[in-house]
Amino acid sequence: MTMESLLLSVRFACRIMDDALDGEIMELINAGFHDLEISGVADENGDPYTAETADQLVTTAIKTYVKLNLGDLISDTNYWAKLKSSYDEQKAQLKMRTHSSSSYTEDASDESDS
Repeated sequence: MTMESLLLSVRFACRIMDDALDGEIMELINAGFHDLEISGVADENGDPYTAETADQLVTTAIKTYVKLNLGDLISDTNYWAKLKSSYDEQKAQLKMRTHSSSSYTEDASDESDS
């Protein structure tokens, strides 16, 4: 997926039909990728995800992150709390996947060293 197609996908998920907020959305997409990176989420090579390398689970987390942080679109605090909980759960699952795949890779290389 390109960054442009991710932007369109996020905009659609946020129910935004024009490009007036594209600058803010792009900043939040980048912040979402950075948040995943500093949380320890990485691809199978240990690299941070980008729009080009993100799978469906990562792009779903990015969409949730943007919805959660997109200013005044959420006036209902219960809805905000649900989005926050959803994003935290998605991030936790991605972290588990990262750590289980990296430990699997480390275990496999340890076995081949013997």
